[in-house]
Amino acid sequence: MDIGSFVMESDGVRWASDFGMQDYESLESKGIQLFGRTQDAQRWSVFRLNNFVHNTLAVNNQLQRVKGYAGIERYSDKPGFTYALSDLSTIYENQLAAIKRGVAIVDGKYVTVQDELTAGDSSTTVRWTMLTPAEVSLSGNTAILRKNGKELQLRVASPAGVKLRTWSTEPATDYDAPNPGTTLVGFEVQLRANEKAVFNVMLIPQGAEDKTKTTQRLEQWK
Repeated sequence: MDIGSFVMESDGVRWASDFGMQDYESLESKGIQLFGRTQDAQRWSVFRLNNFVHNTLAVNNQLQRVKGYAGIERYSDKPGFTYALSDLSTIYENQLAAIKRGVAIVDGKYVTVQDELTAGDSSTTVRWTMLTPAEVSLSGNTAILRKNGKELQLRVASPAGVKLRTWSTEPATDYDAPNPGTTLVGFEVQLRANEKAVFNVMLIPQGAEDKTKTTQRLEQWK
């Protein structure tokens, strides 16, 4: 359950990471049924296998929908604006009315991750997270990530007023593998029924801070 997730590297450091698989024997020896594919399958209780610890969204603390599908709707390999865009709406069926995600490398300098979403018929809590092996320092809508003598700035350009936070990656079960040296960084936003929102997050390596610019709506990405 990692639809919409991404990894990101700059200056020889992987800032946005992915745990990868846990050894199956370590799980099956504890009685975990790994090969179910239904929505309520025990597989999705494994810490590393669900959307809560990937670089994507969780809505109302629910799992993504296993019957959903999200292909690449549009992309470009142009050097000035390299991007991929997906419609994730069926992945969050009955959680959001609509959701699209675009991830772009801008001018070869920094990355922008943009989500355009519409809440359903009730109030909704949306959590945006990114897994990182870096040390994280928070200040309002900005986080400074440090690793191997390098820095990366994670800045939430939209929505306004967001305060970043972190979550532990320590598992709560005896069958999940430990995840030392990692942190989840991100934010939560409360949406009213049928409210539309744009999440725009920039991942900015050292030296590129003054080169960022406002990103257009996804329909204008070309």
